[in-house]
Amino acid sequence: MSGLKYPFVARNSASGFTLLELIISLVLMSLIVMLLFSGLDLGRRAWEKTATAGERQTQERLTFDYLRRTLGALMPEQIDTEEGPLPLFRGESSAIRWVGPSASQAGIGGAALFQLELRDRDAEKVLLLKRWLYHPKVLTESLKDGLDWRQFESGQWQPRDRQVAELRYSEHLMLEGLRGLELSYYGSSQPGLPEEWQREWRDSRRVPRLIRLRVLYPEGDSPVVTFAIGGAR
Repeated sequence: MSGLKYPFVARNSASGFTLLELIISLVLMSLIVMLLFSGLDLGRRAWEKTATAGERQTQERLTFDYLRRTLGALMPEQIDTEEGPLPLFRGESSAIRWVGPSASQAGIGGAALFQLELRDRDAEKVLLLKRWLYHPKVLTESLKDGLDWRQFESGQWQPRDRQVAELRYSEHLMLEGLRGLELSYYGSSQPGLPEEWQREWRDSRRVPRLIRLRVLYPEGDSPVVTFAIGGAR
């Protein structure tokens, strides 16, 4: 019996994954996929933020260039009312009204009465520019609520009445997604008073020498922009 030899049985060396190894590999793959998609999402959001910032800067530049042109050629006009002459220039901390040159429309140029104001729109604030044709008939006629230039602080913005001719009255959305607007005025509003920065400018036949504007956004404030005013004395 001692000389009897038993056949040798070799174990299969190519054994499969254990359940634990499979679970670990699946977890690692899930982490890799999650990190990959997180990186892609981060890149997408960064690209969208950059694109939004670029679009906002472009819109700001167009808005400020337009204001610089119109305010630079500002006309210190006034209109006769039952209470006496009313200077048409008026400045508040979040709105300003002035007379300046208007772009030619339908082959007709000339002057316009502008009002730049901060208004509510749904859950955000917008910078709205209103424009009336500077003509006695337009400025003295009775307009509907929200379209009358005498209503300087007009409440929440409502879309303009489409019945009004574009040449006589128009609204232009300049900037949106705002948190606020800061305006201030430099000069002497009355003879004998020193020149200084003021938060408002009312009932003066003079116009300020400079206007300072800053746009406030939820994520931060824009740099201060200063406009030199034509017609100042």
